[in-house]
Amino acid sequence: MRIILIFGAIFLTIAVWFFWGKISTPEPEIIAQNGLHWHAHLSINILGEAKDIPAGIGLAGLPHKPIHTHDRDNLIHLEFSGLVREDDLRLGQFFRIWGKTFSKDCIFDKCTGPEGKLTMLVNGKENFEFENYLMRDGDKIEIIFKKEEGIAGVVVKEIMVVGTEFAFSPSTISVKAGDLVKITFQNNGNAPHNLVIEGLGISTKTINFGQTDTVQFTALNSGTYTIFCSIPGHRAAGMMGSLMVE
Repeated sequence: MRIILIFGAIFLTIAVWFFWGKISTPEPEIIAQNGLHWHAHLSINILGEAKDIPAGIGLAGLPHKPIHTHDRDNLIHLEFSGLVREDDLRLGQFFRIWGKTFSKDCIFDKCTGPEGKLTMLVNGKENFEFENYLMRDGDKIEIIFKKEEGIAGVVVKEIMVVGTEFAFSPSTISVKAGDLVKITFQNNGNAPHNLVIEGLGISTKTINFGQTDTVQFTALNSGTYTIFCSIPGHRAAGMMGSLMVE
């Protein structure tokens, strides 16, 4: 009887560990259950020169890659069957299939530094997700590496934002279009928090009490953008604010 109880306890421990792992490890969000056929337009400009995106990327050998090009028309085809998850549609997936370097810092052999700066626009608005950007049907994606001009005239706006349960202070940030914005987020709350700027693809790391994290970006487009904490339940509890670009 004692042996049965011991084996039963071991089995129960393994079962709890297995199912808890399944529950506590979130899977990427499902985009489609039965496949999709989308298109995104991509242009790459490096130091004033438009770069060619070859035909047939992802079509060498069988089976063909679901992310590929057909012609030299800068059109990325996303042709999936069955289940499609968010991670399947990241822009970085296309560059991995192509065999080229692309990240928040580098495009091909050019990296942000003395030679120039890398920026990305999606549908005319600056985006900071780079290789992690989730491509959508009809997207117009522009990757630009160029020399920075007029740096001496750029206004650097440095802002400290403090997070607690469940608020940001200050809750409203105002900057001018063209400002280089540097936001340092400090968590003074008991729970983990982060700071996300909706619509710009900007987010700090999730940090604990007493920690800080900094994000930096150029405010290109005028408008009002929502700031929030993406920890489940925190936004609904009122942890929100605004970034106003005038």
